[in-house]
Amino acid sequence: MNARVDDCHPQRTQLSNGLTILSEALPGRRSLALGVWLKTGARDEPPSLVGVSHFLEHMLFKGTESRTAYEIANSLESRGGQLDAFTTREYVCYYARCLEEHGDLALDVLSDIVVHSTLPDDEIEREKSVVREEIQSYEDNPEEKVADVLAEGLWGADPLGWPILGTLESLESLRSGEVRRFYRQRYGPRSLVITASGKVDHAWLVDSVGRLFDSSGGDGSHAGGPPRALAPRIMYIEREVTQTYLALGRPAVPQGDPRRYALAVLNAIVGGGMSSRLFQSVRETAALAYSIYSSLDFFRDAGTLSIFLGVRPERANEALRRVAEELNRFRREGPSEEEMQAGRSQIRGNLILGQESVTNHMTHLAMDELYHGRHIPLDDHLDRVAAVTTKEVTDLAQEYLRPESYTLAAVGPENAGNELVKAWPL
Repeated sequence: MNARVDDCHPQRTQLSNGLTILSEALPGRRSLALGVWLKTGARDEPPSLVGVSHFLEHMLFKGTESRTAYEIANSLESRGGQLDAFTTREYVCYYARCLEEHGDLALDVLSDIVVHSTLPDDEIEREKSVVREEIQSYEDNPEEKVADVLAEGLWGADPLGWPILGTLESLESLRSGEVRRFYRQRYGPRSLVITASGKVDHAWLVDSVGRLFDSSGGDGSHAGGPPRALAPRIMYIEREVTQTYLALGRPAVPQGDPRRYALAVLNAIVGGGMSSRLFQSVRETAALAYSIYSSLDFFRDAGTLSIFLGVRPERANEALRRVAEELNRFRREGPSEEEMQAGRSQIRGNLILGQESVTNHMTHLAMDELYHGRHIPLDDHLDRVAAVTTKEVTDLAQEYLRPESYTLAAVGPENAGNELVKAWPL
């Protein structure tokens, strides 16, 4: 590969078969990041195939028409590179990080697993055992489990409430023919976006992708419509644990909503770091939890604002009351100008520091394409964050910080759940 870095602006090409290609050349880099993004994720699965997107992510590393599983694993690792994948609710990504001289190999391997995986019966049955262990490890990890319980509590039977990994029951019911049929239906060029950043030449990328991904089929459409959130509730799962793990969540704005910038500033002030209100009150002042934080998830047609903490069971009620008090205090008083400045600066710093990573550049290209259909320059995001006003955050707090609007999910020891009902203001 003869890479030429002479243009720092992202470039976009759509092939005649529907596949979209984006690249961003970054001066001074000697490596590149490549990503193959499937436009659909776990929430786009049919009810009969819950978990199949994640299962297929595993299977695509198990052999192709020309490579064994070991040859796939060794292809970039033996050259100091990285090859991996992950599944989310709305997309699946297969990605590689490598030195620029290995760009041809990285793209060849990615295309091979995405286009030419064989999915043999014996490998499908064998991989079920691996995924079974992964599901059970999540069940045994209360911090992971409570997030799934919260999703179910918020969205119920909607696919946003289903576990990305599926369940042991859905895994066992997967049949080889169904897995291969799902693969053929989803993994065509119309379903794919390919992004690259670092020392990369767009003309090389377009030519290579055109040859390596020369196939047809694939459905990039999304299943279903916007989710309908359930009424706030309390969900408690008993586990043999010494702490009670708590998750509070409520619906928020979707990815394309302009209010997400103000909501991000609100989130930074409330629970976005060690200087946040919740951390200072619940951990530093009251010493009720080792870790407490809030987070935002933006989906294509919905969103979630969540708060997570772990406490001793006998202090769970006290911790929840303190969280409710802090949310209500924010609604009464609003943010100070110092908090507003710190919240905006925190987000600005995170965005700019993220630009140091070649992988982050590659990912941002994909997120812009998947959710907005166009590239959004970093300066546009920074300007929107800088423009967030105290009034916008104060107004959002009236709706999004009402304790009674939050679903409470908890994972804790036996017989400790009943007391939580008394603590949370539903």
